[in-house]
Order: sequence, then structure tokens, then C-alpha cells
Amino acid sequence: MTKIVDVAVGVMLQPDGRLLLGQRPEGKPYAGWWELPGGKLEPGETILQALARELKEELGVTVLESSTWVTHVHAYSHATVRLYFCRVTRWEGEPRGLESQALQWGRIRDANEAEAQAARRDHEARLKALEARLARGEQPTDLEAAQARAQSPEDALGLALEPRIGPLLPATLPPLRWLHVPGTYAITNIGAPANVDAFLQRLDTALASGLKLVQFREPGWPGGAADDTLRRVLKQVVARARSAGARVLVNSVHPRGWIADADGVHLRAADIPAQRPALPPGAMLGVSAHDAAELERARQLDADFAVLAPVLPTPSHPGQPGMGWETFGKLALHAGLPVFALGGQSPGTRTTAIAHGAHGVAGIGGFWGN
Repeated sequence: MTKIVDVAVGVMLQPDGRLLLGQRPEGKPYAGWWELPGGKLEPGETILQALARELKEELGVTVLESSTWVTHVHAYSHATVRLYFCRVTRWEGEPRGLESQALQWGRIRDANEAEAQAARRDHEARLKALEARLARGEQPTDLEAAQARAQSPEDALGLALEPRIGPLLPATLPPLRWLHVPGTYAITNIGAPANVDAFLQRLDTALASGLKLVQFREPGWPGGAADDTLRRVLKQVVARARSAGARVLVNSVHPRGWIADADGVHLRAADIPAQRPALPPGAMLGVSAHDAAELERARQLDADFAVLAPVLPTPSHPGQPGMGWETFGKLALHAGLPVFALGGQSPGTRTTAIAHGAHGVAGIGGFWGN
């Protein structure tokens, strides 16, 4: 059996969203590559204890506020690591490279098409050069092969770091993608044509307050979930959201063709397919889950995130107590992708949700000002 090394990794975030990366010094595997700070768990340590110790040793900072986030297993040529990515939002002291590593704060943004194409051409050129060496009978080192195969964020994710930082260790790429998922996920509940105007006003208010991710879900629409009038409402919602820099995902209760009008799809648990659905470039994929098995199916689809429910009792499901925060935290820790808490959630439960490993909160009531 392959030995797995458990590692606590710090995703240190400034209030403006910048994160800290460090360059591996000479003498370490993958010297010169950039990564997130952290290190191995010692016997008897919890994840957050190991994280605090490592950041003190590497950077000279004292962690004041941190939470587990996403766990990811990655196989390198020299080791297989289970990376417990943790968000660190408060610390004492200015980070310093105490192990001779360079440090850089970076901001994540969408890459433009020219940047993505340039990165793709560079990657293809490096792969061709590697193949030519192999065809000549040469034996590149593991590091040379890894350098040839390494994808930049622009190529792999359609994202860019400012300033440009690289090469990034492959296991550093997934957190960049996850960080690009907003932390609040508001679900529509318009209900009927007569409610559209009032809802659009609430949508505009929420967007102006910073809402960046919306799920369009209207199973009880009077004309049915495939009604043409409802599709026109979807287009209005998408237009308003995009003008505010937000994205809209269409619930799978609606026709598949509607995905082209929006920014992705959200699959109900009953609609989770065996393979990842074909989506337009850049489209997001969200998945609903209620247990570990459904979370694992979401991970296998390489979904951008999952929504786990119900966490707390809700008026829409009377008599269902919810799984509670302890169970939610255990499931989220091993999900392998960002997990939103759903069920009894509101902006007021966000701090509690994140403390239990949630990426953020999702819901209907409490997110539209009603």
C-alpha cells in the first residue's frame, strides 16, 4: 500500500482576497517552484495545531483565526500527500521566509483569452520538447519531466495570478480554483409571474451588496419547470447578475438547453450522472448532496463545489432535525471539494459554517432580504 503523508497547508488570505505563496528553496524537492505554506502533521497533533506550528516555524507568524477547508490527495513522484487545506484569515506578525524561501502575495483573477492561449502554447511546446528528448533515447530527470508537464493557472484553470507567479506545484492549482468560488450561494424562489418584478428588485439589492453566485431553481412554476415564460425570467436574472460580475447556475430540474443561457448547472442529487456532463468552456458545476456517498460522486465529477443539506431544521422541511454541525464538519473535511452548508442558513450563520469546514452558506430565505 502507498504510504500517505498528512500535511496541513495554510491558505493565508488578506481581507482583499490576496493569498501568500512561497518559493521552495535550494536543497528541497521541486526547488524553485511555488507553493502554499505548511508541513507534515506530527504524532498527536490536530490539523489546526500542525498548521499553527508550521506557520510559526516557516513564517514567524502566530495564527489567530483558521479553519479546515478542503482535503486533497496528490501523488508526486517522491510521495503521496494528503493535503488538509486550511483558510487562515487572522494572524499576528508579518510573514517572513525563515527557511530561505521567497514570499509573494498574489491576487486571483480571470485570465483573458490571450493569456490562456499563450499559456496553452507554452505548455504544448514544453510537452513536444519532452517527447523529442524521449524519442532520442534521453532520460530526463523527474524534475525536468515535471517542469515540462506543469500547467500554469491560465492554462489549467482559466485563472491568472497578479503578479505572475510560477511555476506552481501541481497541488497548488486546485485551491486557486476553489478560492474563485464565491462564499454565498443564493437560491431563487420566485414562484409565479406576478412575483417577478419584486424579485428582480431584491436581486438588484443583493447584487449591489456583493452577491456573486445565484442558483436559478423554480420547480413550482405554474407553467412547469420548462415553461418559456420562465426561461425569459432566467435571461433577465442572468443579465442583471452578469452586469454585476456575478454568475448564475441553472438547476437540473430545468431543461438542459437552458444551461447555454447561464454560467453553469447545479445538479440535484437525483440527477448526478456517472460521468461529468459536457459543459460550455468556463461553465461551473455544482452538485447537491446529503451524505458521504453523494459527496464522493460530486468529487468524481470534478464539480466546482457541492451543497450539503440539511444542516439545521428549516420551515420547508418540518420534522427534519438536520444533521447538525458536527456531522457536517466531518463530512466536509473529507469531501475533496468546497462544500456549502444548506438548511437553516443565512448570512448570520456564515461564521459558524466556516468554523466547521464549510466553504460558505447557501439558501433561499435570508439571502434576498425577505
